[in-house]
Amino acid sequence: MSSGVANRHMFLAGYILVPGSHFAGMWRHPYSETDFCDPDLFKDTAVTLERGGFDLAFIPESLSVTTGLNDNYETFLKHGAVGAIRHDPNLLVSLMASVTQSLGFTVTLSTTYMEPYHLARTLSTLNHFSRGRISWNVVTSAGPSNGHNFGHFPKLISPEAYDRAEEILEICRKLWKSWEPDALVSDKGSGLYADTGKIHPIDHEGERFKLRGPLSLPAGPDGEPILMSVGVSPRGRDFSAKWVDVVFAIQADAEGMSELRADVRRRAAEMGRDPEKIFLLTAVQPVIGETEAIAKARAEYLDELIHPDVAIAFLSGMIGVDATGFDPDTPIDKVLESSGKSPNKAAVDGGAAFPWLERIREEDRGRLWTLRDIAIRMARSTSTPRLVGTPEQVADQLESYFTSGACDGFVITPTHFPGSFDEFSRSVVPILRQRGHVRPAGHEPLTLRQRLGLQG
Repeated sequence: MSSGVANRHMFLAGYILVPGSHFAGMWRHPYSETDFCDPDLFKDTAVTLERGGFDLAFIPESLSVTTGLNDNYETFLKHGAVGAIRHDPNLLVSLMASVTQSLGFTVTLSTTYMEPYHLARTLSTLNHFSRGRISWNVVTSAGPSNGHNFGHFPKLISPEAYDRAEEILEICRKLWKSWEPDALVSDKGSGLYADTGKIHPIDHEGERFKLRGPLSLPAGPDGEPILMSVGVSPRGRDFSAKWVDVVFAIQADAEGMSELRADVRRRAAEMGRDPEKIFLLTAVQPVIGETEAIAKARAEYLDELIHPDVAIAFLSGMIGVDATGFDPDTPIDKVLESSGKSPNKAAVDGGAAFPWLERIREEDRGRLWTLRDIAIRMARSTSTPRLVGTPEQVADQLESYFTSGACDGFVITPTHFPGSFDEFSRSVVPILRQRGHVRPAGHEPLTLRQRLGLQG
């Protein structure tokens, strides 16, 4: 998948987050399903993604209901904001994997609130049962709301959380390798089930964990799951460079994508890893129309579906300023000045909110940007690129990002669920496939590691 390889294919993932995704009004769309506890909905979505040429279903996770700055979840639940419904990602992936043959899955699991043995065994089981189609999005569950349901855990700040994550990954990799590939014999004649000389304890004794091992499962397909991460802070980039195969990015433009991809690869090379084996997937939100005018009209309509209370509460969390008490028509500068915040301050790790806000203001310096304006802009795509146009125009934009080396693929974030995936696969994927950027239809099932070219 490196930019210099002739048969490089664009990696496509579907973002599975309900009732809102990066578009806060998703569930209100007239084409969206709303029974997000219906198992058939997710099975149908998995089949749609596989049939439509997607490589991966990406399942994000949070360990609490979404809350705002004031630790209030009522606004987000009342108006169906992102993550108001959260299924156990392991069970959701298991359900979706059961009805597909080649679609890969990313399961997001926390290293802050889960034990390493449980993580290693759960991921190994999923990898076995999916025949090698699992990746683990490693998260440290930043933010105070995630700790509400785990009061017996110490509160960890970012450096400590990453230290814990590093040790957990070290343990998981030891456990995944505790069975040699040919350790399982199953010789009925001799009565030898497993060659214990090829099954090894790990005898890990670190700063936080003490484990004997071995894992209670043989080695999975292709050894271990693909590892992913999302951090963009300096420590997060070092973590990605050391451990993961895929970085998931929320970047507003090609420049930001290119910088992140190049920087993580540079750090990986300095650590002795092959930088060409680290890939970046970036979130995008297609808004597709039969004509450009129709696409633009659809984009304007989508903005009307976003409840302003949700948008303002969400923006408050992103910029660290409680804007919920302001009149929505208050100029954004007054909101920022009220707490001494400035759009020139450093970006937060997960959203780059202030640089994003400054780019929006640069679009029209003569405009009086209000709190409502900025909040709706953030809530419509969470600063991910919104690609508005005909199928050909959307394909052109994706092709431009991809061929320039800004990224290695895309996480398609829906505006209506699950119909956005079917719409994209029927209108845009055939164009990308004709141009040689997407795998041919009907190829044999591949493990996720094979799709990335990381097997062996």
